[in-house]
Amino acid sequence: MLSWMLKRSKIFMVLFLLCLIVGIYTFISLPQRELPEFSVNAGTITTIYPGATVQTVERDITNPIEEKLSTIDGIDEYSSSSAAGVSSIILTVEDGQDKNEVFSNVRQAVSDAASTFPDSVTEPNVTIISGGTAISSYTLTSDNRNELYDLKDEMVRWKEEIESIPGVSMVQIKGVTDEQITINLDSEKLSEYGIQFPTILTSINEEFSPTPLGKKEQDGQIVQLAIDSYGQIEELKKLYVGTSTDGNSIYLSDVGEILLESKSAKDLISYNDTPAISFTVNVKPGEDIPSVDESVSKKMMELSNSLPSSIEFNEYYSQATLVTDIFKGLYMSLAIAVIAVILTSSLGLSLSGAFVMALAVPLSVLIGLIPLPFANVDLNQISIIGAIIALGILVDDSIVVNDNIQRRYRLGDGALAGAVNGVKEIWVSIVTSTLAIVFTFSPLIFLSGGNGAFIRALPTVLITTILASTIVALFFVPMVRYQLYKRSNKMISDTPGLLGKPLNKLADWYADRVLRSIGKRPVVISLVGLMITTGIFGLVAFTPFEFFPAADREEVTIDVTLPIGTTLEETYEELSDMADVLSQDEGVFETSIFAGTGVPGLFTGSMDITGDYTGQIVVRVDRENQTAKGLIDEWTEPLRSEFSNATIFMNTIEQGPPSGAPVTVTISGPDIEKLTSIQASLQDRIEELGTELVLDNIGKPEPTISYSPNREIMEEYGISINQISEQIRLTTDGIPLSSFDNGITKKDMTLFIDRLQPEDSLQLSDIEIFAPAPTGPPSILTLDELLEENKTEELQRIPHLQGERSIVLRAFPGKVENFKEKVTTIVEDERSNLDDENYQISMGGENQAQNDFFAEIIVLFTIVIFLIYLLIAFQFNSLSLPFLVLVAVYLAIAGAIFGLFVTQTPISFLAVMGMVSLTGIVVRNSVVLIEFMEQGINKGMSLLEAVMESGRARIRPILLTALTSIVALIPIAVSGDALFTPLAVTIIAGILFSTILTLVIVPGLYFVFYRFRKNKRAID
Repeated sequence: MLSWMLKRSKIFMVLFLLCLIVGIYTFISLPQRELPEFSVNAGTITTIYPGATVQTVERDITNPIEEKLSTIDGIDEYSSSSAAGVSSIILTVEDGQDKNEVFSNVRQAVSDAASTFPDSVTEPNVTIISGGTAISSYTLTSDNRNELYDLKDEMVRWKEEIESIPGVSMVQIKGVTDEQITINLDSEKLSEYGIQFPTILTSINEEFSPTPLGKKEQDGQIVQLAIDSYGQIEELKKLYVGTSTDGNSIYLSDVGEILLESKSAKDLISYNDTPAISFTVNVKPGEDIPSVDESVSKKMMELSNSLPSSIEFNEYYSQATLVTDIFKGLYMSLAIAVIAVILTSSLGLSLSGAFVMALAVPLSVLIGLIPLPFANVDLNQISIIGAIIALGILVDDSIVVNDNIQRRYRLGDGALAGAVNGVKEIWVSIVTSTLAIVFTFSPLIFLSGGNGAFIRALPTVLITTILASTIVALFFVPMVRYQLYKRSNKMISDTPGLLGKPLNKLADWYADRVLRSIGKRPVVISLVGLMITTGIFGLVAFTPFEFFPAADREEVTIDVTLPIGTTLEETYEELSDMADVLSQDEGVFETSIFAGTGVPGLFTGSMDITGDYTGQIVVRVDRENQTAKGLIDEWTEPLRSEFSNATIFMNTIEQGPPSGAPVTVTISGPDIEKLTSIQASLQDRIEELGTELVLDNIGKPEPTISYSPNREIMEEYGISINQISEQIRLTTDGIPLSSFDNGITKKDMTLFIDRLQPEDSLQLSDIEIFAPAPTGPPSILTLDELLEENKTEELQRIPHLQGERSIVLRAFPGKVENFKEKVTTIVEDERSNLDDENYQISMGGENQAQNDFFAEIIVLFTIVIFLIYLLIAFQFNSLSLPFLVLVAVYLAIAGAIFGLFVTQTPISFLAVMGMVSLTGIVVRNSVVLIEFMEQGINKGMSLLEAVMESGRARIRPILLTALTSIVALIPIAVSGDALFTPLAVTIIAGILFSTILTLVIVPGLYFVFYRFRKNKRAID
């Protein structure tokens, strides 16, 4: 077949050229982003129950929904938080399940549960988390915050304009408030005119929610029937609400006032001490970041021209700028790696061989890109690093084929015969080693969770590129060598390459001296080598560990939680004081404050619990004078000391999927009071360890006024609890009505009676309630006659996990050593004191997630080793020879650990990925080396002669392939990138160590193996 293809090589080269063009097009069209996208198989269910207590929300909303969710297949986990007036449920879908189908069932289940909800409960909102990320964020600043509030309608227009841009998923606006219609009734006027509150409520609802009239046949045609209703806010004043006792018509404006006002602010934002609005744009999954950002930026600049001169418009964040900077560095590293690989390979190859390599390397990379769109892989840091790693591997095949064809030409083969025989001798080993690499990386594609999604691009790129390089090596390289040799009349040099003579001398010295010496004492040399290697594994204990490093970025985020009851304005002032303290650091050049719900999905994860008493500060540092980690280390304790009433947590961006607290403790059980008692005990004991921070998901009890009713008086006057609750609610938060919607404007409406202002205190003696009488006018009572006021504290939320009440503690160790072990001791002690089997205490957290990851890696690594073993066993038709090949893996991992220890590079997620990668990389040298030994034995050579000649023939390509792999990764290793340096150091050290010892230990073990096999055959 190869001979047939070589004779038609020009035609096939056109086919390779076509593949090259497709590869270039694929490269240009692949979406670019900073990090791989994470498929978020999660969603939320939010239900509003205005005015309801925490316990009421849990009983009437959360519990019924969770009972329905427990019957749905495909849900992995669901957790909930029942707070005053709102139920929030987060659920995740099991891997492999159809997310849309599961959520379709969820919506039906929630709809069924909603049929039992009280009338005042709003319709539950089921939302699938899209997974779109923030692409850019802008701030609009003004010295006058009220001037920013006036931009509400303009911001809505901007939002509509930006969301219409292809690729944009949504826009988040923070720092402005929505408008609402408030109707404030006057109780004295209601009494004066004899108008009852239910009458007014009915009049408003009937005006804005009339019964549809339908259609009617009229004069031979079907016509739609409609009735005009009020469609303007001013017309509300003319709404007829009843007749007075003297027979006059009473309108809504006669008994109250109708106002259009802003809702209470949820966020107060500033940018460099100036009041601000935050405008953040999110991109849809799968979109190209730079191209979408270009469209957004252009539109935002156009929209900003309409702003008043007193409003300053600033770009606060741009992922496209970040992506561009990152890719410049990565592309530079890639270009350097390509050049270095070609130059390095030319050290031991002829001029024509180096020319072939110069063609084969980019061709392999570009053909390897073609399948990526079908595998849902885009261009990001991980995929580019995968391509750089592949560079060092893919040249192996081409070097081996090129070198062996060169050898055949030196032996006197003709143009066609040399190319055919050169490939025929080694194609089995090349295919085997390629499959070994595929087997190595394939399991990594199936890593679960966020870690799997984060790393998936790397094995995908490596597999596609290595497969492409194998095709190029077995077909393109011999075609080019055949055409070049056929056109050239020059003799093939015995010393090809810039280092041809030194490499030949090295090969002779290695074969005649080193391998001959190994043949004399193979057992001793092999055992000593393996013992040294085994001892190196002990260096793990002295090597730093960091699962995902902090990104070398300028942003630091400070999460702040103040005592419950702190107003939003007070929170903002407290955050401003903290920002002033941090500004004392010479490295800080910018501060932003997000009081309330926090940062809009930028830099780090959002806060779990938000309210008027929470907020975040974003500080940017000049990295020439300060680092993000340095700022955190220097200022965490001073901030906590100066603002002791606040819970403060400083963090920066991690280069990986979102991670949680290092240790979490979950307490589950039926009684919330007992749960909080266990939680308090655990939290106190964990904090006594000197822990940096311990957070919970239940919060501290908030001030509560509880009313005890006088039921005897209520029964006497026929007054119900609901009437009293409604009367208090009308005075405080009001009762929500159906939204005012005329097809153009949609605004919430809220109804009050004698509305209290924020600064006013609630006085029961000021609130009247009508008690109906069988005859005559109703009695008028004040609520202080019916209720007794008690001041207390109650929980602000009740959390659930899988439908069961559960409190979760998140612990951050700080400088505490052996933190997990100490917490485990505390948990086991508390667990032993539990006297009820209905209560459980369990541990988890980031450490547990890391343990699960390493356990999964061990399982996958075992599978990889087994697959490689079977592959090599089939090639050599032996169950024992594969162990010799796998020795290289053992040596490589030891070398990786040695390299990390010497450089004090942390063992990290990608360092572990590098060790797994070495499994597929280093077996090639052993496979080809042993293959030549076996061929020599089969040709009748003696054992020593076969080993020596194998070493003489193979040391050149082994050294060249090792050198090119190392050279390709040197730019990454010396770049200082916290994420990828451990990966590069791991692979470089592993290849270097493995190559040197493979050339010594594998021949020694082959001597032992052959003699054992020969003795066994003699016995048999």
